[in-house]
Amino acid sequence: MQKENRQYGVGGRQKSGVKRKGRFLFLPLLTAYCLLFAVLPGCGKKEEEPKISVAEKKAEVATSAEAIPQEFAEAYKGVVVVATVEGIDWRKGIITAVGRGLPPKDIKNPAQAKILAMRAAKVEAYKNLLETILKIKTPPDQGMKEYLDEKHIEISRIEGFIKGAKVVKEEYKDDGSAEVTLELPITGGYGLVAVLK
Repeated sequence: MQKENRQYGVGGRQKSGVKRKGRFLFLPLLTAYCLLFAVLPGCGKKEEEPKISVAEKKAEVATSAEAIPQEFAEAYKGVVVVATVEGIDWRKGIITAVGRGLPPKDIKNPAQAKILAMRAAKVEAYKNLLETILKIKTPPDQGMKEYLDEKHIEISRIEGFIKGAKVVKEEYKDDGSAEVTLELPITGGYGLVAVLK
């Protein structure tokens, strides 16, 4: 004789374990069914991409490359004119200058000679940065000196900005000279445009 496994709940009613399990299995099965027939059929379809010829692709790249200087001109907000100036990379938004220096001839200590050569190179690089900035045109096609006079901006303000240049590269040459590369931002909170406003 088999034992009946009956459970009784409140009020003496018999609980049915089979019905309870069936009710809980129905919801996951329903969810799986909905996923299979509603969502998955759309997953197998690939969207057709329009075919573009090589000539069209090159034209698209050329157009976007031509539009970049105008975008940068907008970023400078009429303060500077985007024009070819040696030492300025308008796309990256940086001004770069290189300085070279020699140690004094009467210095015999090699360590001191290196330090003095690097100091001379930095002074040269700062001077080159100032010269590069002064070559920049401002609207309407006027020189930087005229712009500074018109806006009552002291040249010492530009010189102070230059002193904050970032050292990108320092190098000692075999002949005892030193070379340093300095970099300044054009845009941003600490850039040239912010100093000129």
